[in-house]
Amino acid sequence: MEKHEKVYNTLCETICDAKDLGMSSLSPDMLLTQIELDSLDYVELMVLAKREFDVTLTADIFIKNPQMTLGELCLILVERQQ
Repeated sequence: MEKHEKVYNTLCETICDAKDLGMSSLSPDMLLTQIELDSLDYVELMVLAKREFDVTLTADIFIKNPQMTLGELCLILVERQQ
């Protein structure tokens, strides 16, 4: 499995668990705002990024990019992975 696919699947599983959604509800071009994430969901994504991918995300990345898609978040995580 390629790195981007692993990151995408892990993110989607986390979001689906948090929001009680099916995997088919999400797509890479979906805006994070469309998923209706709350502040705790964003914190959970930041913790997931550190725990699973050793990438530190701050709230600023979400604040400065309100139109960020799920696919863009995956690209950021893949690019910042060590």
